[in-house]
Parts: sequence; C-alpha cells; structure tokens
Amino acid sequence: MARIAGVTTKKDTRGNITHVTINAKKHPEALGKLKDLGLIEKTQFEKDYENAMTFEEFEEKILNFANDLCKKREI
Repeated sequence: MARIAGVTTKKDTRGNITHVTINAKKHPEALGKLKDLGLIEKTQFEKDYENAMTFEEFEEKILNFANDLCKKREI
C-alpha cells in the first residue's frame, strides 16, 4: 500500500488494518468526506444548517407576511 503523508494505520497480529488515523491539518477535506459517508457524526449546527431555509425561501415568507399584515390593516 502506498504511503500518504498525514495518514497512519495500525494492524492487528494477522496484518489486517484495524485503525486509520488522518491528520486533519494535512487533509481537511477528509472530514467532509467522512461526514458525507456517515462515518463521523455531524454536529447539531450542521444538522440544523442542512434543514435551514434558503435566502429565497426566507425572502418569500417575509414578503408574504408583510403583505398579510398590510391586508389586515386595510380592513
């Protein structure tokens, strides 16, 4: 197996890889890939961010809210 700087492995007595250590400073993109694969649990902020509305959705909701308020005041 080729050696990669910042990645180390540990093997058991049979020679099978049991642990992989990745240096996050050398390979910051690896964290994103591991999270996408579900191997690293996402933080609550990341979960909330995925479920957040886009700016366009927010803009539409706020404009609809403002229009509804204006309509109610006309009555």
